[in-house]
Amino acid sequence: INLSVLRSLPLPLPPLSEQRAIAHILGTLDDRIELNRRMNKTLEAMARALFKSWFVDFDPARAKAEGRDPRLPKPLADLFPDSYEDSELGEIPKGWEVGTLDSVLVLQRGFDLPATQRTSGAYPVLAASGPSGTHNKFMVGGPGVTTGRSGVLGKVFYVDGDFWPLNTSLWVKEFRHSRPAYAFHLLRDIDFASFNAGSAVPTLNRNHVHNLPALRPPMGLIDEFERVATENLDRQKHNDDQSKTLATLRDALLPKLISGELLVKDAKRVVK
Repeated sequence: INLSVLRSLPLPLPPLSEQRAIAHILGTLDDRIELNRRMNKTLEAMARALFKSWFVDFDPARAKAEGRDPRLPKPLADLFPDSYEDSELGEIPKGWEVGTLDSVLVLQRGFDLPATQRTSGAYPVLAASGPSGTHNKFMVGGPGVTTGRSGVLGKVFYVDGDFWPLNTSLWVKEFRHSRPAYAFHLLRDIDFASFNAGSAVPTLNRNHVHNLPALRPPMGLIDEFERVATENLDRQKHNDDQSKTLATLRDALLPKLISGELLVKDAKRVVK
């Protein structure tokens, strides 16, 4: 097709006032989707900041060691000591342990599922790069955590329900001294790409990362973080689900409004 043909195509052209009304309706949906995106970005940043404050920078313990108020409820503040000790990870709060990563969690290779054998269903399929369609069966009960084993390394995914991890991914088989949301944030801080054992295709050997030194904070503190982080992740998923619904509605309304099949006043009721 060439430009002259395109220029000669007949198009239905609503009056300018109608165009503005249509744009307002669709723009309202776009604005809500963008708001959800910004909210999720903020929620994610808050959770990451809390993880870093508690388990990387040890801010509450540092505050107590320096005689400052950790600004936490007393039962939570009591989970942080007021002094430090040396470890192979450097200075850590006194009484906290250091072990190997597989003493905190165990990674396991995912399962084969050729595209020809998939049936769309209720359970997400997780590849190395993230969600990759759905299936009518699951292999792992959620919530769970996955990361890439082959093809794409370094991305970490939290799954709130049952799922099927593909053989290109690794999934957390055991949360030995962790919980799902805690493990999600812990694994995000690991540079998996630096453990690439492949040549043409990036590949991660789980045994190489299982031997990494890993902090083992008190389980009571991990549980407290899990409560906050899980609530945060649930809110993000709610926003994502709402945005998908709004995008589907927007895409369905657009041709109907432009063609005149649906009137603006009726579309307003639908959007509301």
